[in-house]
Amino acid sequence: MRREIDLGDRKLTLVGTAHISEESKREVRDTIEDVDPDHVFVELDQDRYESLRQESGWRDTDLIEAIRGGKGFLLASTLIFSIYQRRMGLGQDIKPGEELLEAVDVAEERDVPFSLVDQSIDETFGKTWKAFSLVEKLKLPSFLFAAGEEMDVEELKQESMIDSLTQELGAEFPAVKKAFIDDRNRRMAEEILDTDFSSGVAVVGAAHVSGLENQILEGTDEVFEPSGSTVPWMKVTKYGLPAFIVGSLGYVFMTCGVTQGFTMARNAFLVNAVLPFIGALIARASPLTAVTSFFAAPFTSLDPALGAGMVAAYVEGKFNPPTVQELEDVVKLEGYRDLWGNQAGKILLVFLFVTLGSAIATVLAALYLGTGLTC
Repeated sequence: MRREIDLGDRKLTLVGTAHISEESKREVRDTIEDVDPDHVFVELDQDRYESLRQESGWRDTDLIEAIRGGKGFLLASTLIFSIYQRRMGLGQDIKPGEELLEAVDVAEERDVPFSLVDQSIDETFGKTWKAFSLVEKLKLPSFLFAAGEEMDVEELKQESMIDSLTQELGAEFPAVKKAFIDDRNRRMAEEILDTDFSSGVAVVGAAHVSGLENQILEGTDEVFEPSGSTVPWMKVTKYGLPAFIVGSLGYVFMTCGVTQGFTMARNAFLVNAVLPFIGALIARASPLTAVTSFFAAPFTSLDPALGAGMVAAYVEGKFNPPTVQELEDVVKLEGYRDLWGNQAGKILLVFLFVTLGSAIATVLAALYLGTGLTC
């Protein structure tokens, strides 16, 4: 996909690519050679560029510290998107992002200045996750796992399909479209317009072409500052359910007696212990991690600042740390099942499944106690 933009004293050629297409890689080279620009713009930020160049993956990432710092879901989402993109590229002799590196390579070969104009991937994911509603967070994994793998990647550059997919994404996940497409279009347009050039080529994913052109010509979008839901449901649930459980147990002990109180406390404990334990088993965690999840989860469920998934991931990473090679390989995985065979991926699975098990258990325990408040 190729589009010309006339800016009066400047000309810009937009090249829309499929990030997993060999044909796109050739089109990038051909366009730069044909146009002979004095500046090339590339849809990359510095971190992504260095990662593609070095293929270092998460080699320098301290997973445990990242999870303890509240980035567990962010890391997992990044990894899931990475695998999703690779699934779309299976059977092709090209890795995601190679056509972007091709733009840099051709620019360097021709001694043409180039700029990495994309927004930081960390900022993009951060804005997206903050803006996600609870429903969107729950829908996202099934959307990615169910995404069609049989699509011809060259079809991804057709404008009618791109428009359709973008509209579908915006309807299903408004936060994703706003952060992943619209806000990045605004940032890239600003970077391009602030650069001194006469003839430029901008290499971006096909989904950005129409929006980026509008931003360059009209500049209509404002900075995306996610506010999230007007009702902080995550915080309400995170702090409200533990408070309700503690209050309910206290009420039962005082009103119904010690015997019934201990019975209900035991049952609530078991619910909170068993489901995170099952989550650890699903993640194929070590026996030590599974046992730790069983005994720790009932207590961590009462402390919003200390999640069961965080404790389980810490134990798994502390006693079974990933090797440097596994950290390098985790972002090269081509299927979700491969996560279980990579210790870095397994630690994230432990975090996700134990967290999910604990969340479900906390809700069930609250429901159980809520229905047992009569003596």
